[in-house]
Amino acid sequence: MKNFIKIILLVSFFYACKNDKKEVEKTSENENIATVLTPELLLKVTGLTHAESVVYDKNSDALYVSLIGNREKGDGSIAKISLDGKVVDTTFVSGLNDPKGIAIKGDKIYVSDVVDLVEADLNSGKVIRNHTNEEAEFLNDVEIGKDGTVYVSDTSKSSIFALAPDGTFSEFINSDQLEHPNGLLLVDDTMYVSAWGNVVGDGEKAKQSGNFLKLNMQTKEIMKVSKDTLGNLDGAQVYEKDNFLISAWNTGKIIKINTNGDAEDILTVGMSVGDILYIPEKKLLALPMNRQSQLLIYTLEEVEK
Repeated sequence: MKNFIKIILLVSFFYACKNDKKEVEKTSENENIATVLTPELLLKVTGLTHAESVVYDKNSDALYVSLIGNREKGDGSIAKISLDGKVVDTTFVSGLNDPKGIAIKGDKIYVSDVVDLVEADLNSGKVIRNHTNEEAEFLNDVEIGKDGTVYVSDTSKSSIFALAPDGTFSEFINSDQLEHPNGLLLVDDTMYVSAWGNVVGDGEKAKQSGNFLKLNMQTKEIMKVSKDTLGNLDGAQVYEKDNFLISAWNTGKIIKINTNGDAEDILTVGMSVGDILYIPEKKLLALPMNRQSQLLIYTLEEVEK
């Protein structure tokens, strides 16, 4: 009887190990399934005069889009748009000159406006105050840190300015290594930068193409993420851990890039795509199209090849 029991146990152990092996092999196979990031156009919002930047506010469940206007003094604005594409108000914040990057923190909305960083009330749209620095030349994208510091790129000067919680507006860093920064994206202590690019060459042969960079906010060390220049870069968003979505204004490409610098084109929408937005929980990608005066909204899904 003892020998019989031993045989039963050995047989059971053999089949258990065999089944475990099959399960491991199955799991391994699932991990190797290839997927491709697939965008599908959901909505096209028109009549947004030279749309430049877009942000999402969870509290109002709405999009806010900066509209440059026709470059006449005071004709720029921030529009409010519902997620189903309805234009709620094209002049939610009005009286701006040439608004570009925008960011939201609490009940405040910040927008760059030539050499001013405009602070407005998110509930009423009323401008509270303008922050400026005499050294600013061409303020562009806006990003906000956890401590409330508001950062804004100066593309012309190759700088980043900072509005401290105490109201001081000063230059945080100036460096040719920033390659004329456009888009800003703060992740913990690292500021990721979509660079417009330094000018290389002279006259008609001059070229300007930027890298995706990272700036250590403590040491101010600047390093390249991209392995090569990718174009006149504009917006930057987190897609998932260690992966980002960036836009190239001149080529109209949306590029997925990881922290190792591996890049792939996922979509081409045409020249002048601006400061983009990705909403992970909704898998929505919003693209402001400057020259087309449109906002394109895509769904973004991982699909098996």
